[in-house]
Amino acid sequence: MHDFLAQDQIFVTVDILIMTVREGRLNLLLSRRANPPYPGRWALPGRLVATDEAAEAAVDRLLEEMLPVRGAFCEQLYTFTDVDRDPRGRVVSIAYLVIVPWARLAAIPEGQFGGLRRFGVALDAVGLRLTGEDGAALTGGELAFDHGRIIATGVQRLRGKIEYTDIAFRFLNDPSAFYLSELQSVFEAVLDKPVDGSNFRRAIQSRYEDTGLIAQRAPSEQAPKRRGRPAALYRLNQP
Repeated sequence: MHDFLAQDQIFVTVDILIMTVREGRLNLLLSRRANPPYPGRWALPGRLVATDEAAEAAVDRLLEEMLPVRGAFCEQLYTFTDVDRDPRGRVVSIAYLVIVPWARLAAIPEGQFGGLRRFGVALDAVGLRLTGEDGAALTGGELAFDHGRIIATGVQRLRGKIEYTDIAFRFLNDPSAFYLSELQSVFEAVLDKPVDGSNFRRAIQSRYEDTGLIAQRAPSEQAPKRRGRPAALYRLNQP
């Protein structure tokens, strides 16, 4: 986007929260800004929406440019309209939540990440905290624009939806063959707290298995028997 914007116009951008779960922790991809405003600060990937395209098309174009991943889960998060959110002019941001399973991200060659870097995400009463792969820590206020607020909104949305929708399955590396322990790890990463295993399994059975959303794989598809009771392998019955 330009360094200066016409003061008598309203511009629309899309900003995307690319989230994944890695090793039991919620992660987010950010890019470092090269140009003003906020040069050198980390920010959500974003772009200006062209006058001849829909916001969803701008998101698709941005993802194609930054990540060679197709078919990622994507939904609109919220529209941020504060008057002073961009020092260059009047800019409205439509934020989108994008979920990519970690195995698909890990398979991307490092040179094809479009300058994106991974950060662990924590949100509590103290506020938003991000931890980079090198251990460097950031707060929401250290990000460009109002992106700390956008990320916090995205995490809160995830935490709310994970209790009553199938959004947790979007994080699974293989929804057609997974263990409940993998799904529990997703819940714990998003909620950022341990989940009691017995209560979790009862809730999953009532919410998803009894309703037919998930089902155990056929006996021939289960893992080889080992000492003790083997874990059941499940599949998601709808995309």
